[in-house]
Amino acid sequence: MALGESLSKARKDKNLTQDMVAEQLYVTRQTVSRWEQNKTMPNIYVLKELSLLYGLSLEQLVSEKTDSSDEINSIESREEKMTRKKINWFALIGVLIFNILLILTVFTIVGGVLFCIWLLDIVFIASPLILAYANISGAQAYANDQTIYAIIFFVIGIVAFPIMIKITKLLVNFFVKYVKYNVKAVYN
Repeated sequence: MALGESLSKARKDKNLTQDMVAEQLYVTRQTVSRWEQNKTMPNIYVLKELSLLYGLSLEQLVSEKTDSSDEINSIESREEKMTRKKINWFALIGVLIFNILLILTVFTIVGGVLFCIWLLDIVFIASPLILAYANISGAQAYANDQTIYAIIFFVIGIVAFPIMIKITKLLVNFFVKYVKYNVKAVYN
């Protein structure tokens, strides 16, 4: 219902004429008539006076619903819609297909590279132990240059370890944010 219809209905419900309303608000009858015909709109202060005169809240007066129980139901349904999330099925199917392809390619490659780099870092850190075992077991003869290389690899592995932790955390955080983004896309 338009504002004019709402004003007219509220006035008639109170058994008031346009002249009576005009007298109460210090306006002309024609002004009240124009409000009720939706030719002009009363300002917010006049709407407040009209709501007091008709015994209605501002929301009831300007509401497009005709029945206050409809208005209450409308408010409840809006609150219910806001709390209850709906699944967007097209987004869900699209996200699933896209993510399957993405996981099969990018995440597999990135995960594989990350795994190999971690394995290499662990081998670098363990290189002095591997060299010592090879020398003690007799699998390899002792050589000074191999000892120097093992120490260099060990230092590289120790220096790279915190960097690898940061890279891994960065990738995990990216993955978590990516999953949250997809969840938001699926749920409205």
